[in-house]
Amino acid sequence: MLQQLFWGLITALSLMILMPFLKKYLPAKLIAATILVAIAFIYVGFALKENTTSNIVLEVVATLAFYFIAVTGFVKNPKLIAFGIFLHGIWDFIHHLTSEIAVNPAYWPVYCLTIDIVWSIYFYNIFNKEAKESIAKPITI
Repeated sequence: MLQQLFWGLITALSLMILMPFLKKYLPAKLIAATILVAIAFIYVGFALKENTTSNIVLEVVATLAFYFIAVTGFVKNPKLIAFGIFLHGIWDFIHHLTSEIAVNPAYWPVYCLTIDIVWSIYFYNIFNKEAKESIAKPITI
């Protein structure tokens, strides 16, 4: 478990190190929304290997829910994306304990939960800072 936690932190920190470079080309909310959709689709990939149709449908439905959160957050309030990333981490952990999907790697729940919690806090702070900066800017005509 400590190994999964360690590698989850390393993975999460890697993105945080890359973010200043990425933000030069893409807005943070686009990066976060893309991450949320991508991490949700990982389970569809797991489900497509050696699983029943009902398991695959479950994963697609869950993925669509995270997709909806990502799109809504992108359009309405990016803090919703950060919340969605956090929810995905909880989904990973609970899903691993209750799912019949046979091919989820054993290390996945702790590894992904760690990444998702760190990223959700990180993106929430970015979006909170951006919201404060946009309020503080004077409106010019």
